[in-house]
Amino acid sequence: MYFRPIILFVLLSLVAACNTERAVREPRPSDAPATMLWAWERNEDLRFIDPATTGVAFLAMTLTLEADSVRREPRRQPLFVPEGTYLTAVIRIETVKQTERRPALSDGQIAEIVVLTRSALERPNVRGIQIDFDAALSERPFYRKLMKELRSGLPAGTPLTMTALASWCVGDRWLQEMDVDEAVPMAFVMGADAERIRSFLRAENDWTEPLCRASYGLSIDEAPLAGLKPGRRVYYFSDNSWNAGDLRKLYYP
Repeated sequence: MYFRPIILFVLLSLVAACNTERAVREPRPSDAPATMLWAWERNEDLRFIDPATTGVAFLAMTLTLEADSVRREPRRQPLFVPEGTYLTAVIRIETVKQTERRPALSDGQIAEIVVLTRSALERPNVRGIQIDFDAALSERPFYRKLMKELRSGLPAGTPLTMTALASWCVGDRWLQEMDVDEAVPMAFVMGADAERIRSFLRAENDWTEPLCRASYGLSIDEAPLAGLKPGRRVYYFSDNSWNAGDLRKLYYP
């Protein structure tokens, strides 16, 4: 009779351990402005924005993985912002597709990416890092390891975010293995998934991936999306250099 409580205690402990391991990874709170403008590789003069309400996520560099090397292409176009603007440095990662030069996805490449990413924090007012990598299925293990190493390799407290294809945010939950503060769902230029995602959101569904529920990535050059949830940060993209008139096209919330 004395064994029954012990067995019950062990079973409850195992259940609790399993629930802990399966704990849902949620977005972390951020002090970034509610409106962020993506500034890509072009001449951008954003001195017209109000830094109290609007921040800038600018392309800082593009890293191309080829064989066992990392080729760095720094931002070459000027970026002008008001003093005190909240800046997020975006690191774009691409991979060579040719079979003979296909990237090794090695630990050495991860280490080099971490060092190069840290260097983006040297620019004044850069508060956070955002990784933009449209990883193929076979590249996901590399991506997970990279983000883990970045988290430990960046100064403590540095916001670390990532962009996410919209399909990842309604998919197989692989993002739960990413140690990031948030995943920004790019709900534009969605290709074959466009109508499916638009219908999903129009029906007032929310992203099935919790990490995608802190923000939206939208384009001012596409028709507004219906069914968006209130109270989220929005990253806006423009096909052309930003101008003051574009602020009237920011349609959310």
